[in-house]
Amino acid sequence: MITHPTAQELVAGVAQWLPVDGSASVFGLRVARNALEIAARDMAMSPAADERAVERMRALLHRTGTRDELDAALVAAIRSGTIAPDDPALVAHLKATALDTIAIDQPKYAHTLG
Repeated sequence: MITHPTAQELVAGVAQWLPVDGSASVFGLRVARNALEIAARDMAMSPAADERAVERMRALLHRTGTRDELDAALVAAIRSGTIAPDDPALVAHLKATALDTIAIDQPKYAHTLG
């Protein structure tokens, strides 16, 4: 689900940054831990979140495709006016996608959108 940085890039970045001599500050270690926790949640939760998003977009667009293909098709449909920005199904999809993203990035956040 997270596009940039990917879970792999987060892990690689932490591995590259972490000093091997034990000189990391408490704050730096906390940042590294948070990054690794985000990467772990992304690897664990993204496949299911992506599948839910694909199913919602298939229903919205009445077509099949990969997540990237459907994302691009949805953007094109909104830009062309084929799908209205206030379409209830679109709004529901965007809210669900935002909540899935927040669950990975900020799991302690209150997971409701009015």
